[in-house]
Amino acid sequence: MSYTLVFFDLETTGLDTERCDIIQIAAVCGTRVFNAFTVPRCAITGEASRLTGFSVAGGLLLRRGEAVPTVSLPQALASFVEFLGSFCGPVYLAAHNANRFDAPVLQRMLREFSLLRRFQGAVSSYLDTFLLTKRMLTNFYSYSLPYMVERFLGKTYAAHNALEDARMLQELFQALKPGRNAVMKCLISTQT
Repeated sequence: MSYTLVFFDLETTGLDTERCDIIQIAAVCGTRVFNAFTVPRCAITGEASRLTGFSVAGGLLLRRGEAVPTVSLPQALASFVEFLGSFCGPVYLAAHNANRFDAPVLQRMLREFSLLRRFQGAVSSYLDTFLLTKRMLTNFYSYSLPYMVERFLGKTYAAHNALEDARMLQELFQALKPGRNAVMKCLISTQT
């Protein structure tokens, strides 16, 4: 491969890309892993809490009632950018539904904390694997990551945990083996 793919996912307080806050950011590239949790600055919606198991009580982030170690959001983002900068380029940051969700949320947060330029120096483009699977595979009931993982890998997993989603996305990509041309057609610039 003439590029490096880093698979990532976000768990957030909701689905509004203009207002939600990041709760968890995780990424994998081969055996290298990044995973950070943050206490959100806004309330977690009921739907997001139900899906992810995250809640906040007494200033602590809880997952299914158990406290998880957290760092500040600026620290999590700065560490994430540093992690991404450790790879040889060009680096493509792959997420399932990057175009409509993960990229807009991440870009907004990076801009807020003056990290966008550093990020853009480390990452060339986003790869939207949702678009990629829709282009490669037609007439499926669903293109959700859990469905694709079950269909092509024969597995179920703890979806809505950013680290597990990123791991499964990497495994699914390796199983589907998309060609370079298919990948190039689903890239989104980080320069927006």
